[in-house]
Amino acid sequence: MTNTGLLKIAQKHLGQGGARFRKYAGLPAGAAWCNAFVDYVANEGGVKSLYFNGKKETYCPHSIQWCKKNLAQIPLYLAMASDIIYFDWDRNGNPNHIGLVRAHKSTDSIYTIEGNTNGGKVAQKTRAGKYVQAVYRPHFIPASAKAKKLEIDGDCGYNTIYNLQRALGMKPNGILTKETVKYLQRKAGAVADGDWGPGTSKKVQKMVGAKADGAFGPASVKMLQSWINRVNYPAKKATTTKKTTTTTKKPTTTTTAAKKPATKQTNADKLLAKAKELAWAYGTATKKYDYKTGNPKAVCKKAMKKYGWADTRAELSDCGNFVSTIVRESGVDKSFKALHGVKTPFPKTEKAFKIVLSGKAIPAGFLKPGDIIRYKKTNGKQHAMMYFGPGKVCEASHKNFFGVIRKDGKRYDSQAKKSTIQVLRAKE
Repeated sequence: MTNTGLLKIAQKHLGQGGARFRKYAGLPAGAAWCNAFVDYVANEGGVKSLYFNGKKETYCPHSIQWCKKNLAQIPLYLAMASDIIYFDWDRNGNPNHIGLVRAHKSTDSIYTIEGNTNGGKVAQKTRAGKYVQAVYRPHFIPASAKAKKLEIDGDCGYNTIYNLQRALGMKPNGILTKETVKYLQRKAGAVADGDWGPGTSKKVQKMVGAKADGAFGPASVKMLQSWINRVNYPAKKATTTKKTTTTTKKPTTTTTAAKKPATKQTNADKLLAKAKELAWAYGTATKKYDYKTGNPKAVCKKAMKKYGWADTRAELSDCGNFVSTIVRESGVDKSFKALHGVKTPFPKTEKAFKIVLSGKAIPAGFLKPGDIIRYKKTNGKQHAMMYFGPGKVCEASHKNFFGVIRKDGKRYDSQAKKSTIQVLRAKE
């Protein structure tokens, strides 16, 4: 079964309601069945193992976690028939809907086939890219992929992937896996996480000489194909017959090689660097956490007082004050003060941040270093901290310390069950 063959199976259900798909997945009448439609089509096509390991998954936030772990996430324009596509209507980081790709249209729109749409039916749609949360590529085995010089056509199909793998030094199979994306990310100098997002697109665009705008469209694919051909089929040096000639040597001039521009810091990098400057690192003595003693007390106090927070325990050990100080001192947002005080309402928008999760538990692997986490507890109070990577957070607390990077014990996981949570992520 090829990916295009599976698409034909999905299309034969156009116009049908949800009864068949709910019954297959064991859903009650009236339940949302978009995920059940994807499950059903994969089962009917005999490739159910490519989707959620054959499990009858009916909840998008659960199924996307499986995709994140097992499949490569790719840009909109690289999407192919039967890729899995998730939609986030609220644009808050939580998927509301799922479908299958029919074909890519442009860098900001996509053709799909979906269940539970158009009044509760199976229908073909054209969706705006702004509502697409992610596109994932199942491991369909290509019908034909050959080691040959690519036609520069802007189509990143199986043959392009096969020859890309050859150029990256991999054993080629034409399947765009997470491992393939990681190899490409390492080659381009991007973070090797297997997810091909805008950051990876920019790095790859720079590598192949395309315009680095993060929108990986047909022009970028053509440049990538040209790069693949150059690597796989390097031009042969022309051989010339040597002639004996008398030449007058010209004086040589020495030129200084231009320095390579330094890698641009992201906003997340700036936040983490400033937090390290203002906070105690994990592993220092507990007594040095006290807001009255030790260094970097002076540096941190000076920064916090700069924004009007008094030299008192209540002010200097306020979690919101401390996180706000990091953001403002880093230069990411010099007017950031939404976290000041424990009763400030959760902000709806931020100048230099986007809300990537609100009101839900934090999924495993969702957080990125530099993310700001807020809890709204049942007593009306809040707590704010900065995620520093697996097992570490940066925070202040009213328990006699301010500004410390320490083990968190995954408290955000336990708090998720009883708190409203919001995650802010700095824009690139």
